[in-house]
Amino acid sequence: MPTPPSSGPAPTGAGVAPQLERCPADTDVAKLAEVMQRDGGIILEGLVSPADAARIDADLAPAVAQRTPGFIGEYDDAFYGANTVRVQGVPSRSRTFVDAILLHPTLLALADAMLLPYCGDYWMSQAETIFIGPGEPEQELHRDDVNWSFAARLGIDLQMSVLTALGDYDAEVGATMVIPATHRDGFDAPFDAAAAQPAELGVGDALVYLGSLVHGGGHNRTADRVRKGLYCSYLLGWLTPEEAPALSLRPEVAATLPLRARELLGWSSMRGNPRTAVGAEAALHVWQLDRDDLARFGGSFTNR
Repeated sequence: MPTPPSSGPAPTGAGVAPQLERCPADTDVAKLAEVMQRDGGIILEGLVSPADAARIDADLAPAVAQRTPGFIGEYDDAFYGANTVRVQGVPSRSRTFVDAILLHPTLLALADAMLLPYCGDYWMSQAETIFIGPGEPEQELHRDDVNWSFAARLGIDLQMSVLTALGDYDAEVGATMVIPATHRDGFDAPFDAAAAQPAELGVGDALVYLGSLVHGGGHNRTADRVRKGLYCSYLLGWLTPEEAPALSLRPEVAATLPLRARELLGWSSMRGNPRTAVGAEAALHVWQLDRDDLARFGGSFTNR
């Protein structure tokens, strides 16, 4: 993990735990990367317009309405949320998501800064709704890198996550709780849960954070409001994504997407080693089809 600046997250007042810094989404990426390295996360104000947020919400509404809250029956719903609706396959359901979030220039530039030192390229690990319903208890605080616990102990950044507010995202409705700077402590390091603070967002704002940062969904204390968050994460290309995005992206939709979107969604091969690699390491690819780069066939998975 890059060495963080010596200063920590800005305090909010005497006796109050520090909160993540808030920056306009068009802030210089070098500044954003500095804050991310220091605090483990940042709030980007106005990442997407309220109109685009509403459009994405409407695109996903039919699937959300049909989805039963909770996770898989044989697993404990306490972590995933018994009254939380999670819908994946987002790129096939919303072109606005692809254009406004997945391919957002600021997010890609920030992911370049955070992840490319450790890989030849990165891809989307997961995109899903995290719509926390009324009465849902607070989620257990955790580090997202738990899915790749062996790699997480290498001490490098594995992924960068983005939670964009599509609707209400205040503390009362279950805004994400975060403990700034816990990304520095190590994968197995203990933390003080009492230090967690809500990352409140306006519609179109986004919480961007490293997978090593301690966080968790907040308690929705309302009787009739849903916390509408849309999650998206970028993962080192030599790690297996949490979702299977290449399978959830329908071919007829993939054919309409820009190349960079197809690359991020697993419809292209990628370099497994950092771009500074030379010799045999530079020539090697992962996620191949025979000897061919998947991008050559537009993601059709058909080779000569």
